[in-house]
Amino acid sequence: MILSITTLIVAAFMFTSCGAPAANNAAANNSNKPANAANTATAPAADAAAIEADLKKLVTEYAASTSKNDVAAYEKATTDNFMFVSNDGSVYTKAQRVDSMKSGATKYDSLTYDDLNVRVNAEGNGAVVIGKATVKGTNMGKPIDETVRVTQVWSKTKDGWKMASLQATNITAKADDKKAEEKKPEEKKPATTPANK
Repeated sequence: MILSITTLIVAAFMFTSCGAPAANNAAANNSNKPANAANTATAPAADAAAIEADLKKLVTEYAASTSKNDVAAYEKATTDNFMFVSNDGSVYTKAQRVDSMKSGATKYDSLTYDDLNVRVNAEGNGAVVIGKATVKGTNMGKPIDETVRVTQVWSKTKDGWKMASLQATNITAKADDKKAEEKKPEEKKPATTPANK
């Protein structure tokens, strides 16, 4: 008899405990619908034109401050995990670049950018800038006087836009040579005839 009563109590407890969560789940599901609907709403599109203008200005400011060997401006313009890949393939951290600038191993006489192309991601918090840099001075102890193609990755942080990486690539093909190749007519090969064989 005690066993029967115990079994009934356990069954009643299980029945009531199983029923309650179902009701709570239904209420919870209904209360979550507006929150979930808000989470799936699309964010407004980033103003790519405004971001492009901002980044072109920042790139110009970066070039001007770098030409003056302004270490504080360099530190402010770059992320803490900034990486630089030079045109010889060497990779440097922000700390290495800062140390090099402070020691004088990196010292710029001039740095200018042109032919800038900015691509902004859809969220408006990242961008890639590709352009040409004309640079004279010393970079990481090596003399430089060249024009290179650069790729910069920019990230929007809580402190504004900062450069996360920079890669310089030697320009080996000349645009004029490429255009000349495009305009050059194809050479016609002589037709193969039995007499030519």
